[in-house]
Amino acid sequence: MNHVLVAIDFSKFSSTVENVAYTLAAKINASVTLVTIIDRQVDFEPGNTGQVFTDIWEMSQKIATDNLEKIKNNHPGVPTEMISFIGDPKEEIISIADKEKANFIIMGTHGRTGLTGILMGSTAEYVIRHANIPVIVVPYRMDVH
Repeated sequence: MNHVLVAIDFSKFSSTVENVAYTLAAKINASVTLVTIIDRQVDFEPGNTGQVFTDIWEMSQKIATDNLEKIKNNHPGVPTEMISFIGDPKEEIISIADKEKANFIIMGTHGRTGLTGILMGSTAEYVIRHANIPVIVVPYRMDVH
């Protein structure tokens, strides 16, 4: 069976990445591993969930896991695993793809340019350059029909 790793960052654009990934997975009879890696280098402030956590990173991971569960539940016909933790997305996406024996990595790009792009770097660009398997990058400005 084919296996697809889908990197999700929960930006406004993530639902498009999700739709592309699950459409492909269904067409090629693939299982999916949903991955989100919380990057401590990026400012992140989760919304108020009503739950009490000892630190922001614990809360961030809980929210990420809950959101991955929602995505998984949206696609009951596709076998899906979920992975969420705090780390470096650039390195970890590639590492997880290797461990999971993924055939493809699917991820989005934010389309950041200028100083923001230089300072934050492009996770998608890094993964494309360093992955040992094909990477499908869903463009930020994709026109979905």
